[in-house]
Amino acid sequence: MKFYLLAIILLPVIILCSCSVKKLGRERKPNIIFIFSDDLSYRDLSCYGQENFSTPNLDILAFNGLRFNNAYAGSPECAPSRGSIMTGMHMGHCRIRANRSARGQDHLEDEDITLAEVLKEAGYTTAFIGKWGIGLPGTAGTPCKQGFDYSLGYYDQTRAHGYFPDFMMENGDTILLPQNHGFNMRRVYQYNSRPADNLDDVKNIYDENGILMPDGVKDHSQATYSEDLFRKAALSFIRENSDNPFFLYYATQLPHGPCIIPDLGVYWDKDWSLKHKEWAAMVSYMDRSVGSIVDFLDELGQLENTVIFFAGDNGYSQWGYFGRSAHDDDPVFHNKGPWPKGKFTCTHEGGMRVPFFVYWKDHINPGESEHLCALYDFFQTAADLAGMKAPSNDGLSLMPIMTDKPEKQEKHEYLYWENGTSSPHAQSLRMGKWWAFRSHPSEKLQLFDLEKDLLCENDISSLNSDIVRKVLKIFSDAHTDSEWYTNPGDPDELVEAKRRKAEAEGTLQEPTRANTLHRVDK
Repeated sequence: MKFYLLAIILLPVIILCSCSVKKLGRERKPNIIFIFSDDLSYRDLSCYGQENFSTPNLDILAFNGLRFNNAYAGSPECAPSRGSIMTGMHMGHCRIRANRSARGQDHLEDEDITLAEVLKEAGYTTAFIGKWGIGLPGTAGTPCKQGFDYSLGYYDQTRAHGYFPDFMMENGDTILLPQNHGFNMRRVYQYNSRPADNLDDVKNIYDENGILMPDGVKDHSQATYSEDLFRKAALSFIRENSDNPFFLYYATQLPHGPCIIPDLGVYWDKDWSLKHKEWAAMVSYMDRSVGSIVDFLDELGQLENTVIFFAGDNGYSQWGYFGRSAHDDDPVFHNKGPWPKGKFTCTHEGGMRVPFFVYWKDHINPGESEHLCALYDFFQTAADLAGMKAPSNDGLSLMPIMTDKPEKQEKHEYLYWENGTSSPHAQSLRMGKWWAFRSHPSEKLQLFDLEKDLLCENDISSLNSDIVRKVLKIFSDAHTDSEWYTNPGDPDELVEAKRRKAEAEGTLQEPTRANTLHRVDK
């Protein structure tokens, strides 16, 4: 097993000669890359309407690929959205259903079949780089136990809030980053919750050129931004595995807050608040990282043989890092998108609508699709690309749409969600033009026609009793009880009993805030 983190610290990336997409006289299986952005706002990309800053590298992929205009995340928050992608399950079936369960930050189990395991069986070398969030060290849910040959990143999603960690997990081992020791994450958490116009005593400090001076780090010039490690590790993995098909799950933590960036770049002299400058610079940093991966694939002769997917992990969340009221749009960037509410809520579309597109040079015709899809469709799509018959789950392969055969595309009867930090008993679905939800099984179901009422302001359930009956049956059929998460309608005493059971069994998993303690996970 290669330790790419050590390699990228000690050695520059070596550009190798290009290799053919043919191997042993047969066309090899395509490489698959899934780039997963963390807390990206719907209109943070210029290809999705952002006008204050641009994302040229992602724009090239989006405009020369296939954009899905009716794409939904598996969940309105980080961990379950990731669990949904890895298992192809919606929230009524997925092991991970919210950021926390009765046993804390929960994890996948041995019996869960992940996409990485399926692709390994198809002969792929697999890598996870970035934010994992569905298996802490020491559990069955870590990447190396869930089908990944190589892994580098934050297994603990709470630690992924910090961009200057004092250690990183690589292949299950702890890799120390002493150059970041002392970084003052406590102040950054204070900064995180402040309004953009009230930052003077807690703000990040940048020099006269817009270069960050990391608070508490002894030598600012040696401080290492985690996203820089991830980009270099991705390039190293691609280089080392370019002779055989590979799967790279690149789960960048950008632009999840707290806001902080090594270099404000072209935004340094903008007439914006510091947080706005940082947010734009963080999105731009992600865009450049994607560009470097695409350029490297091209140099290796692998771009035409690599399918690149890009998506956001959940609905609008920027309000949480700018000290605004929940789900309020940003007054500068206007990046929320047109849907109501946002992250943590499965009761409205704003929690789940995400950017999603796929690029495959010379194989996918540029365009847009109105096909109703969810990110958990990626599981079956990737298996299809690899020539594998995947285990049955809640996803459907998007290959017919991707290869201009829409008449062969299977369609979802519905997309289903439940749970969520701000609405643990809620259930919702998208079914054709209909959006339906209820906040609790004891509450009245609300129904909306998205073709006429995008903001879900006019409940027409009383006029569509047949649709209401169908939705209620789906709410029952689509849900399977979870041992550890709150099931819709669970009484408080049952939720508390689950927590006590976790404590008694010693399975309570509590994450650690990034760099608040100099702790090594084993």
